[in-house]
Amino acid sequence: MKQHRPTLTILATLALATPAIAQDAPEPQPDIFLFAYDASASDDALSNGINTTNRPTLYDNQPFFTAGGDTFVYSRSDGAQTDVWEYDIASGEHTQITRTPESEYSPTPSPDNRTISVVFERNRSIWQVDRADPGNPSWLLETAGVDEPVGYFARNHASDDVLFWSRYGFNVALSHAGEPRYHFVSGHAVPASPHLIPGTAEFSFVHRQTNEEVWIKAVDPQTRAVRPITPIAGTNANHTWAPDGSILQIEGTQLHRWREGAAGWEVIADLADHGLASATRVAVSPDGSRVAVVGIAAE
Repeated sequence: MKQHRPTLTILATLALATPAIAQDAPEPQPDIFLFAYDASASDDALSNGINTTNRPTLYDNQPFFTAGGDTFVYSRSDGAQTDVWEYDIASGEHTQITRTPESEYSPTPSPDNRTISVVFERNRSIWQVDRADPGNPSWLLETAGVDEPVGYFARNHASDDVLFWSRYGFNVALSHAGEPRYHFVSGHAVPASPHLIPGTAEFSFVHRQTNEEVWIKAVDPQTRAVRPITPIAGTNANHTWAPDGSILQIEGTQLHRWREGAAGWEVIADLADHGLASATRVAVSPDGSRVAVVGIAAE
């Protein structure tokens, strides 16, 4: 029996009658906003904000200012994997530094900006990238023999001490970028980037105590002593240090500041007033004149 094919008119009618499949809008991804920062202000300490990346559907995160403060490095995704890029504040230009098949996170430049330490997905440890030869990174903790997967880290380039947060262990540990050292510092560590405290050899990290209070604490690599500093402001454990010894932290859209001897945290800016719907991270330039905020722009 001969089959009859539908005419082109019928096919066109069927196509028009078929409802389009709804496409979910991509989730908004963070951008990096740059502000002038007035450390003496007690009301709105931010001004002259700009969205430096402006890629609302692609990941841009973890800014870290170089020693001169005229650029910052950051992690930038192309939708498939993440590389390290650098942003020049004066020119507004972005320059790609790494082009590896794996992803790199938490870029931390050396004081001379010749090398950058990163969390490298090659073995989920800390590696060092030479800017003159970025295609041949070296494993920073190879001599230390630390193959524990790293989530976040901080490095003291003067001493080569390294404090890292274990990706799966939820602990922080001290290691070294050239010697076989490993010291367990604390369990119950909250996933957040540790930091080298300005003007000291100490590192800060975030610890959830047995009473459920979450504190920023410091560890001295020489004595291995741990001391409490302050409870975090709210629930976001990401914090950073300004060169004057104050701590900045974001909760929701509010930028908080803690100072030694002050009565707790103070709100010094509302990022909603600067066009942000939410924010999670903040970095401060070495001279304390600028901050980079990781957040999502308001619609």
